[in-house]
Amino acid sequence: MLFAFFCVGFICCQIAAVSNTDPNAATNADRLIFIKNLGLGVTDDSPVVKMVNVPEVFYDVYNNYNVLQKKAGYDLSLYKGCEVMIYTYKIASPQNSASDCVVNLMVYKDRIIGGDISSVALGGVMLPLKRVID
Repeated sequence: MLFAFFCVGFICCQIAAVSNTDPNAATNADRLIFIKNLGLGVTDDSPVVKMVNVPEVFYDVYNNYNVLQKKAGYDLSLYKGCEVMIYTYKIASPQNSASDCVVNLMVYKDRIIGGDISSVALGGVMLPLKRVID
């Protein structure tokens, strides 16, 4: 049974197509350019990196997070069951936020598939990956 579940997740990830229009994130320089193009200033260009599995089934937390993703033109439901890398960079606080902020970039096959801009304070703000300065 576990083997069948693993195979389903593997097949799902193989089907998840990464579009050539998704921003390139193959290198740290690519990711820093993407962040700069959002209008954000990185205060530490060495990211914290972790691998996560996008769950097969979305419950409240992931459903709500995917609503945020869709505001920026992303959709994590296309990557259910996939292993993705999350690169977290410290940034200068956008929109005059008083707390420390980060940008999280979700990367699959060297392409940005989602993420967020958030304050690290308890109860802080979480914004979609959209340009913050127009």
